[in-house]
Amino acid sequence: MPETKPNEKTSAATPLIPIRSPSELPAASDQPQHHPVPEAATAPASIPEIDNAPAASKPATDVTKPLDAQTHRSAKRPVRPNFIWIVLPIAILLAILAFLIVRPRPKAAETAREDVFQAGETNPELSNYSAFVEKNKALFAKYSEQILNDEPFAGKVPLACRAGGPVISSEIDPQVAALADALRIRVQVTQGSQSLARNNTVTRVTKGDFRGFKVQAIEKFENGKVVSEETTVTTPKNGSIKTIGRVLASLQKTDQAGLLAEVGAAGMEYSPLPALAGEKNFRGQLRLLRYWGKPIPDDRLISGEGVGRVVLGMPLARLKSRLAATDSVLKRKVLINDVYHDVYKVTDQGGNPLFFVYEKEGKVQGIRVVSEGFRTSRGIGITNSLDQIRIHYPAITQLRSEKNLPFVKVEGVAGILILEDEGDKKVVAIFIGDSPEFN
Repeated sequence: MPETKPNEKTSAATPLIPIRSPSELPAASDQPQHHPVPEAATAPASIPEIDNAPAASKPATDVTKPLDAQTHRSAKRPVRPNFIWIVLPIAILLAILAFLIVRPRPKAAETAREDVFQAGETNPELSNYSAFVEKNKALFAKYSEQILNDEPFAGKVPLACRAGGPVISSEIDPQVAALADALRIRVQVTQGSQSLARNNTVTRVTKGDFRGFKVQAIEKFENGKVVSEETTVTTPKNGSIKTIGRVLASLQKTDQAGLLAEVGAAGMEYSPLPALAGEKNFRGQLRLLRYWGKPIPDDRLISGEGVGRVVLGMPLARLKSRLAATDSVLKRKVLINDVYHDVYKVTDQGGNPLFFVYEKEGKVQGIRVVSEGFRTSRGIGITNSLDQIRIHYPAITQLRSEKNLPFVKVEGVAGILILEDEGDKKVVAIFIGDSPEFN
């Protein structure tokens, strides 16, 4: 066989045979030997067989076997991997994912997801409150204006008489019993009650005084239902009303006319309410006609147009002269909605804040009351609850501010009463007129 000399142009690109031990080389002595150069240590693991055949027709040489063993390999092409076994698992996986995405979800889970989304959704593009309301009107439907009346505080009793016969008459007995029940409700609202729980029984005791009428009531509940109740009312002139199960049981040292006279003397009015459809009960409402208690000083009265002697529209130059001699005024700058405003802080002799005055064009624009010493003409002020307001005002308007703060408007006051948003919803501040803080 003639010796084959490699082409100089291709010899550098053609991989060389790795160094083999003598036992791995062919036994023929007349075959020329090729001595590897140092770069052979980094040569690839396979090379084409060196002969005169075209390189495209030769399979790759397995270098893990001797060269003489490679000449006896099958002439068949090497088996290529079947790509269907690669594509099939991927297709199955995609099908499973598609099923999980489009399958119907339980209604409860869908509702919960929507609630969470609505609760946590924020939109940085909403630059003002009006735009937010426009896009979320449904969220604010429950915050619409509500007119609250005092009907929930009316006395409510069955149209019945005691087993032994009526105390006065079958018509008057329920009216007297409803009056006792209305007084019980007012003592519970203004002074509270105490409850004692034992097993499934809860005993609630109400004891107090409302405008001279002393009330003592005991109610027992089992599993949340009333099983017994007894109320005793002592009138200012020592008359006595006793009901059992809200049915008149006794009336002593007074009569219907005497009761109504004592109610009027206490600044109240008692009258029946229309019967509700389908109900066999009598409802009697006890309404307050005037303030009861110690007179409110003029400089601590919240009126329709001002607080004490400070009224809306008054020049600020006259502010100091309208305050009590022991009160002080401190002017300061307050940042409200990124704008500084002149606010005048009025304090008492001990330095306790009484109210703040907001100024506009040199006049009183609004007043914010923060002291418990100020009251409306019906005795409502800071720390009073929403129920107490409703007892003193037969009809009030309840709304919410742009910052979602609850407040109410009452008759005779040119302002609003800010409430807590939880619990008894007590009054925390009273605004008269306008304020940049609450616009």
